[in-house]
Amino acid sequence: MQSLSRRSLLAACAGLSLAGPTLSAERRVALGEVAARSGRYFGSAVTRADVAVGSEHVRFFAEECSVWVPAWEMKWGALVQALGQASDYRAADAIVDSAKRNDKRLRGHTLIWHEHLPVGAEGLSSAADWKRFLAPHIAAVAGRYRDAIFEWDVVNEAIEPYDNGADLMRRTPFYAMLGPDYVAEAFRIAADAAPAARLYLNDDHLYYAEDWQERRRTGVLHLLERLIKADVPIHGFGMQFHLDTRLRFNEQIFRRFLKHIEELGLTIAVTELDVTEAPDAARRSIVARRQRAATEVAKVLSVAIDSSALAGVVTWGLSDADSWLRDRSPDMADNQGLPFDDAYRPTPMRNTLASLFASTRTRHPT
Repeated sequence: MQSLSRRSLLAACAGLSLAGPTLSAERRVALGEVAARSGRYFGSAVTRADVAVGSEHVRFFAEECSVWVPAWEMKWGALVQALGQASDYRAADAIVDSAKRNDKRLRGHTLIWHEHLPVGAEGLSSAADWKRFLAPHIAAVAGRYRDAIFEWDVVNEAIEPYDNGADLMRRTPFYAMLGPDYVAEAFRIAADAAPAARLYLNDDHLYYAEDWQERRRTGVLHLLERLIKADVPIHGFGMQFHLDTRLRFNEQIFRRFLKHIEELGLTIAVTELDVTEAPDAARRSIVARRQRAATEVAKVLSVAIDSSALAGVVTWGLSDADSWLRDRSPDMADNQGLPFDDAYRPTPMRNTLASLFASTRTRHPT
C-alpha cells in the first residue's frame, strides 16, 4: 500500500473544493468510482423507498455508490412482525431487485441484532428456542439471498461491558439461549447457507480514547480471538463509525486496535459512517458545522484507510435529509453528519471521503 503522511492527508482533506475529484468539467467522479480505484468499495444504507422504481433518489444512490446496504429491511423484526409468523420478504426482495437493475453489490445487514426483534422474541431463553426460531431464521435469510449478497453482518453489537459479564458480551435473548456460543453458531449457520458470502462481526464505539471504549475494544478482540481459535468461518470485522465531535481521539490507540485485527487475518469494513454534532452545534454557522464534521471524518477515517485490510466504507445514508440521527433528540433535528446536504448537494465530508480514497491503494479479498 502507498499512502500520504497523515498530516499531508488531513491538510489535503481540509483544502478540498466543494466539487471534489472530477473526470471532466461536466461530471464529478462518484465516490464508488474513486473508491474502486483504490481497491475498495463505497456504499450507503438504503431503504426500499430510496431505490424503488420511479423514486426521485434511486439515480442518486446508483450514481454515487458501488454497494448498497438495506437499512432495515433484512433485520429480523422487519421480516417477521411477531414470533411464529411467516416471513415477509417483499421489502427486502425489492431492494435486491433494484440492486440487480442498477448493477450494485449488496451487503446484508443484519442476521442477528438485539433490537428490532419480532414481537415476543424478547422472552426467548433456551437452546430449544434457538433451534426453533433463530437457526431457521438465519438459514432462511442467508440462503434466500445467497446469490445476491457478497458480505453479511452476521452478528451486530455483541459487546456491551456495562452488562457486567466477565466476557464483556451483551446480555440479549440470543445470549440467554446459547450463552457466548451463539455468535459462533450464527456464523456456522450463515456459512452453510451462503458459502460464498464474506461474514462479518459488526460493532460500534471503538475509535475514541475514552475508557469505556477501551473496554469495548478489549471485548471485541477477545471475542474475535475466541472465534478464530475455534475455527469459526469469520472473514471480517465491521466498525460502525458513528463518529462524535465531542469525544477524544488518539491515533496511536486506534491504530493499535486495527493492527490487532489485521494480525488475526481479518478484513476490516467501515459499515455505518456518520457524524454526531455537539448539542450546541446550532450556535455555529452551517458552513463551520459541515467543515467540522468533515474534519472529524478525516481525523479518524484517515487512520483506518491507512490499513491494507480495509475493504470499504459505507455511510449510513447519503443525505442529511434522511439521517436517522435527526430523530434522536430535538437538538439534533438538523444534524450535519453525512456527505450530502438536505438538497443532495456535496458537503465537505463528501470531498474528504474522495480525498481519502484517492490517497491510498490496496487490494482486498472481495
